[in-house]
Amino acid sequence: MTDYTPTSHKAINQVHRLKDRAHYDSEAINSILDNNMLAHVGFTLPPGVAEEDDWPFVMPMCYGRIEDTVYIHGFVSGRMMKALSSDNLPKVCITVSQVDALIVAMSPFHNSFNYYSAVIFGHGRLVTDPEEKSRALEVITNQPFRHADRWNDSRLPNKIDLQSTKVIAVRIEKASAKHRIGGVNDDLKEMKDEELCKKHYSGVVPCKMVYGAPAASSYNQAPTPAYLEPEALNKEKVMYHVDE
Repeated sequence: MTDYTPTSHKAINQVHRLKDRAHYDSEAINSILDNNMLAHVGFTLPPGVAEEDDWPFVMPMCYGRIEDTVYIHGFVSGRMMKALSSDNLPKVCITVSQVDALIVAMSPFHNSFNYYSAVIFGHGRLVTDPEEKSRALEVITNQPFRHADRWNDSRLPNKIDLQSTKVIAVRIEKASAKHRIGGVNDDLKEMKDEELCKKHYSGVVPCKMVYGAPAASSYNQAPTPAYLEPEALNKEKVMYHVDE
């Protein structure tokens, strides 16, 4: 297990607000990465790529993880791929999060979410080794299917597919995880105010993404794989244990 605990309060991965909700171990980071499928990738463009290249970009991407490296992919001439495959190993920030409940307080300033989130920092590296590229594309493909082997149950990529796709590797150099579980926390004085409690609702609204039944394409002739059935895709996520 890797420990990403900051050595300075100025470290980029130091959690400053509600520090008791923070975790810096790879078990916590990896459980969030492995149980979700959408990442937001932050980067800046190198000079000359765009007319206004000093704006930061944050783009939603699918991803996959192998050990301490996160992989993303895209069209060979896309701006993100150009930016992250440059020789100067550009800095990258990747965030992944999930919301498990709405926290509805009497005061809007105490509204919140129950959530898990991970923020990782690293440098982009263009994957040029064919074996690493193939393995990276495999884990990216399988990530949304709860890690079922969709890759080998698909028409595997041909030469044109591979030539038109870049894969970027981001080794996790610094990281933090943060979570919230539990109920509503209004001000103690207001929680004892019977009139206020009768007037304004407070409580927890659980929420989660639920998969429906697969709808086959008009040209499909294959049976529906078991891993696409709701029973498989909706199985409970196994997150790291936290106490609140």
